[in-house]
Amino acid sequence: MSLKKNNIFIILITLTMVSCAPPPGSDGSFLASVGPFLPFGLIIILFYFLIIRPQNKQQRERDNMLKALKKGDNVITNGGIIGKVVDVLEKDVLVVEISKGVQIKIKREFINSLILDEK
Repeated sequence: MSLKKNNIFIILITLTMVSCAPPPGSDGSFLASVGPFLPFGLIIILFYFLIIRPQNKQQRERDNMLKALKKGDNVITNGGIIGKVVDVLEKDVLVVEISKGVQIKIKREFINSLILDEK
């Protein structure tokens, strides 16, 4: 779910909790009607900060890395092949040299990571 959908979901849950009728025989206070639902709200907030937000950040970083690939970059593919980008054919197709004189075409999204310093 995107960030906007998560916010809408949390708002809907909050409105549902607030609009619930108080249990019979209670004083009708806000805390008495919301109290039983508080743990669920806290779990949702915890889930957002521990799982959804870091995953979105990691995906943005990966997308930026893939967009910034250029000729001469050393890369590792999802299959574990290490090579050097020789050419960018199209928007999403790269030519990677995996050995002297051996070049393969690979789609940009199958690049796993960038090798920053080669020794």
